[in-house]
Amino acid sequence: MTLRANQLTQVGRSIPGVDSRAKLSGAARYTSDIAMEGMLHAKILHSTRAHALIKSIDVSAAQAVPGVIAIVTGDDLAALDPHYGMFIRDQPVLAIGKVRYVGEPVVALAAIDEATACRALECVRVAYQDLQPLMTIADALAPDAPALFTDELHAHALPPSPVNSRYVQQPSRNVLFAYDYAVGNADAWWPLCDHIVEQNFSFARLSHYSLEPHVCVARFNEQGLEVWSNNQDPFLLQLDIARIFRLPVKAVRFHTGFIGGGFGGKSYCKSEPIGVLLAQKARRPVRLALTMAESMQTTCEHGAQIHLRSGVSANGETLVREANVLLDGGAYADASPSVAMRIGSRFNGPYRWKAVTTKVKVVRTTTIPAGSFRGFGSAHVTWAAESQMDVIARELGIDPCDFRRRNFIALGDPGAPGETPLDCELNEGLDAVARRIKGNGGPRINGRGIGFAVAVKSGAGGHRADARVRILPSGSALIATGVSEIGQSTRTAMTQVAAEVLGLAPEQVEVEEIDTQTTPFDAGTHASSGIAVSGIAIKQAAEKARDALLAFAADVLGCRQGELDFRQGEVVHGDASYAVADLVARHGDGAPTDFTGEASKQTGAGFFWMPAWTAAEVEVDVETGAFTVLQLINAAEVGTAINPQRCISQAEGAAVQGLGQSLFEEIAYEGAVPANAEPLKYRVARMNDLPSRFETVLLEQGHGPGPFGAKGVGEAGNLTIPAAIANAIHDAVGVRVTDLPLRPERVLRAILSDKIR
Repeated sequence: MTLRANQLTQVGRSIPGVDSRAKLSGAARYTSDIAMEGMLHAKILHSTRAHALIKSIDVSAAQAVPGVIAIVTGDDLAALDPHYGMFIRDQPVLAIGKVRYVGEPVVALAAIDEATACRALECVRVAYQDLQPLMTIADALAPDAPALFTDELHAHALPPSPVNSRYVQQPSRNVLFAYDYAVGNADAWWPLCDHIVEQNFSFARLSHYSLEPHVCVARFNEQGLEVWSNNQDPFLLQLDIARIFRLPVKAVRFHTGFIGGGFGGKSYCKSEPIGVLLAQKARRPVRLALTMAESMQTTCEHGAQIHLRSGVSANGETLVREANVLLDGGAYADASPSVAMRIGSRFNGPYRWKAVTTKVKVVRTTTIPAGSFRGFGSAHVTWAAESQMDVIARELGIDPCDFRRRNFIALGDPGAPGETPLDCELNEGLDAVARRIKGNGGPRINGRGIGFAVAVKSGAGGHRADARVRILPSGSALIATGVSEIGQSTRTAMTQVAAEVLGLAPEQVEVEEIDTQTTPFDAGTHASSGIAVSGIAIKQAAEKARDALLAFAADVLGCRQGELDFRQGEVVHGDASYAVADLVARHGDGAPTDFTGEASKQTGAGFFWMPAWTAAEVEVDVETGAFTVLQLINAAEVGTAINPQRCISQAEGAAVQGLGQSLFEEIAYEGAVPANAEPLKYRVARMNDLPSRFETVLLEQGHGPGPFGAKGVGEAGNLTIPAAIANAIHDAVGVRVTDLPLRPERVLRAILSDKIR
């Protein structure tokens, strides 16, 4: 590649993570580790009803428990702006007069320790008047269904509808949000189709299952409010908390350190206002650490029902597609409108279509609120769309890979009018996984099958990232950026970018902790924006810092700036090298204490594309429906890999997450109560679930808009796994499963139904 020929010294190296030693040794400081003098411990009483009026709350016995300092209920919210949500603000900090799902926070208290807080919670008495629960989409849309919300929208003005689309808030009872998308003239193209396939798919409600639950520590002091949180979006949360508590933004200060996994579950406002409310009432620091089960009942991924209809020509040209999607949004809005918009605009996938129309509705149910999840709706689309692509290919008698190749969007072409042109060549990735999974040769074995899936996801649309780089007199550098470290090795990648620009070793670069009072603004760690957007800001800030240093050095040395360079922490002039500290000392009074560069990057819609390709091989037992994934080959294209091993780790982690979604994962309900929304009951992929052959191919085509041609990688790797496995099952035994997860009983039911036909 060209970049390698330019002899980059730090970019493209698989260096160890700059925080690996701290994490492995236990020295890394997470929000859970925060402790301070006089700190209280908070606990939450959650609703045991799915839908009910709150008739009374008696906290008198809890207040009498020695060591209880503060108790709050919905009555304590009267002076606040108490609702939150990414677009539609409908979720109260604590239930106000009504509960809408089992697990909703009703009462919170702070005590001298967690044991005391737990004992006090047992003394709280809540009287409910039960209302009809709406546990499913069908329940919520039934003609006689009660309305979950009968009051105002709790909304603020939404941004203009994206290109090719329109949306409306709460168009009908128990429908939170409706989004319509259309490109081309579908009515004109349907009559021209030689072959039409129509199917229904379902996507299960999933848990984020982060190993670190939601945690925050809050305290008020003379300057205002200070909060430590493991939220992915500290600057956005700062704005939310300031609005809720009617505080000036400058009086709200957020700190974010290491985060033990997020996957979208720690995006936007979550449990933090409860901790702040208790700290405000107690006038002491308060630590609110949810259990993992409580975190699992805080937010989840949307369940979905998808009706997909696609039409093609006789020779397999993709012509027109129509999708109708019902999303189970749970009780409150959270990020549902944004997820609906992403789903609605992505059914064209990586293929050329003459026309695509989509209708998406987010339905309110009395279940855990659904929000953003890794892939932000693209997993729903890919599951249905890539399954159906295989169905069409097989009914036309075309090899599924050939069918995809002949319809791929070309490099540099937009998938639809107004979209960002595709920045990768799709055939390369499909050829890579197909070549590897078919490389074993030999005759096909009965009960074994191979399946493929391809996806593209847009990244970092409408994102702003600011950055600051300071070169110190020691010759080392400090980076300040608002990108949260959630395990994706952003700190390592940012270190490498700055080191590359400044000619430093990674050990000479340090990343500062996030503090909204001093750290430059960032719109949040989501949409795989870290290296692609914040990395640009870091690169530009480093260049400005280097220029500031060299301009200063030129003045001190009496030469032109163009004669100087900065390498290995020293200013170089011909054969001579000068320590930065010596130049500062030589300047005398008034010399700068550091050399600072600042930069900002604002992106438009769809800044780059993240492609993913998967090939899977399975073996199916036709007597039981049980199946084993024998091979899982994945490819990811990253533009330029700043740190190849970290890119592979991101892709592999996502693939394992996708494997769990394919085989096991689903938040199930028994009546109105979550049956498995706790860590010991919720099944995720384990090490022994991995295929015997599990491989990741990293492609670098160099077309990314980020620093040195990079782009994001984190979100795409889980998207293609379910469809690839379902396609492999069909290839093995000739039956199609359209519901996730792909349980053996569903496979067996399909086999038996096929025999009956």
